[in-house]
Amino acid sequence: MLTRTIQLLLFVAASLTPVHGFAVLPRSSSTLTSPQRLSDTSIYMSSVEKSSTTKKGKSVQVIDKTETKAEEQKKKEEMWRVVLHNDEVHTFNYVVRSLTKVIGTLDRKAAFEICVQTHGIGKATITKTWKKQAEQFCLGLQRQGLTVSISPDEDFEGGHSGGGI
Repeated sequence: MLTRTIQLLLFVAASLTPVHGFAVLPRSSSTLTSPQRLSDTSIYMSSVEKSSTTKKGKSVQVIDKTETKAEEQKKKEEMWRVVLHNDEVHTFNYVVRSLTKVIGTLDRKAAFEICVQTHGIGKATITKTWKKQAEQFCLGLQRQGLTVSISPDEDFEGGHSGGGI
C-alpha cells in the first residue's frame, strides 16, 4: 500500500519530470503504472523533451536568497556605536560585570579598559555593530542601570575609535 501511495505521489507531482533516474507516465494515461526507467519512457516523450534530457552539462543551482539578502542588508546598513557614559554611581566592578553579562563576546579585561576610558574621558565606545543589535545592547545595559546610548558610527565624535567586540 505504501509503495502504491509513493507511486501516486510521484505521478501527480512530477509528470514526465525525472526523479532520481526515474520518470512517470503522462497524466493523460488512464492507468497508473509503476515508475519506469527513463530509457523505457522515451517512447512517451516528445522530441523536445527527448532533446532536453540528452543534453549534458546543464544543472540547476539553488541559491538561498534569504541569506544573501540578509548579508547584503548588513553590508548596506551603517554601523552604530554603543557608547558608555561616565557616572559616579556604579563601581568599576559592577560595570565590568554588567558589560560582560549583556555583551557575551566581551571579556573582563576589555570591559575594564572601557571603564577606565569612560572614567577618564567621560564616554567610550563599547562596540560597533548594526542598529538592531546596538539597540538590544543599549537596552540590556540600561536595564543594568548604566548610562548608555547609541550613535551612528559616521556621526560619532570622541571616546575610543574601536569596539569591544
